[in-house]
This record gives sequence, C-alpha cells and structure tokens, in this order.
Amino acid sequence: MADQDAAPSPEEMLRLIEEQQAAAMRRFVPDPRLMYVPWGVAWFIGFGTLFLGQGLAGDGSGPLPITWQAGLAVLWGTQIIAFVLMVIALLRSGGHIKGQSETRGAMYGLAWFVGFNAMGVIGARFSALLPSEMIGPFYTALFMFVAGLLYMAGGAVYRLWPQFLLGVWVVALDVAGTVLGGGWIYLLLAVLGGGGAVATGLWLRWRQG
Repeated sequence: MADQDAAPSPEEMLRLIEEQQAAAMRRFVPDPRLMYVPWGVAWFIGFGTLFLGQGLAGDGSGPLPITWQAGLAVLWGTQIIAFVLMVIALLRSGGHIKGQSETRGAMYGLAWFVGFNAMGVIGARFSALLPSEMIGPFYTALFMFVAGLLYMAGGAVYRLWPQFLLGVWVVALDVAGTVLGGGWIYLLLAVLGGGGAVATGLWLRWRQG
C-alpha cells in the first residue's frame, strides 16, 4: 500500500510533463504535416513538370512535350489541394481554442487566400507585356516570393523558427533561380524548395512527439 501511495519520482514527473506538453502541441498547433508536406509535394510535382517541359534553358527543350501553360495548370492544381489541406489544419487547431489564437489562425489562412488572388491579378496585368518565354518564370517568381513572405510571417505569428527559415529559404531559391534564368528556377524550387518544405513538416511533427 505504501508503494502505491508513494509520490512519483522527479523522473516520472518530468516524463508526465513532457507527455502533456506534446499532447497540447498536437491539439492546439496546426498539424505540420498538413501545413508543409502538401506544399512540398505540390512544388515538386508542379515545378518538376515545368522543368521537364521547359528544360534547363527554359525554351521548351525539355524531355517532355509540355507547354508552360500546361505546367502552370499542374502547378496551380496541386497548390489548390495543398491550400485546402493547410486550411483544414488551421481549422482543426482553431476548433480547440477560442479568442486571440483562433483569430490569429483565421487571419493567417486569409492572408494566403488574399496573397494568391492578388498575385493572380497582378500577374495577369503584367504578363501580357512580357515575351512568352518569360511568362512562366515571371508567375513562378511572383508566387514563390509571396509564399516565402507568408511563411516568414507565419513563423513570426506562431513563433516557429523552422517555418520562418523555410520562408527565407524559399525566397533565396526564388531569387537565385531568377538570377540564373532559364529553367533553373523550376529545378531549384522543385528539388530544394519542395524538399525543404517536406523536411520542415516532418521535422516539426517529429519534434511534437
């Protein structure tokens, strides 16, 4: 009886605290697998399709007979799916909490929606003034710049350095690909951008326990 009534050891108390913290993280913080992994997969498939169609030179000399319009359609389609999954993750976490945290998640999701739509309007306005071979890279650079900034903003909102650094990484790849020209922007964003997003999501999920 005395053994059953004995107070838990400091090691057991620490373990219980860590388990409770991990459970709270899983309950109140958006699932990082839905926040990052779908975007990484979407970038890998979408930008990979663009690269295979346009080639490293960016002139349509890739191994697959895919136009940049078809590549952008694949990219947009996969990103819409990723956006929906991200919203689901935000709504799930917001459903457990009220007040400022719920509002913060809703505002962050709305920022993605507004950013995407504003980018589409701006892109449509200026793409008509560009040579046809520059339209694909222009849309890509514009979108990924917005996405990178939003990831940095989300990192600040949720106090997550990995998310903030992912935003910095995406913007850096975007700038590098734009400077290199041709199809480099598609290759860098497909492999390093998509891989970085997937790695961030899996690492954050592992850290949650």
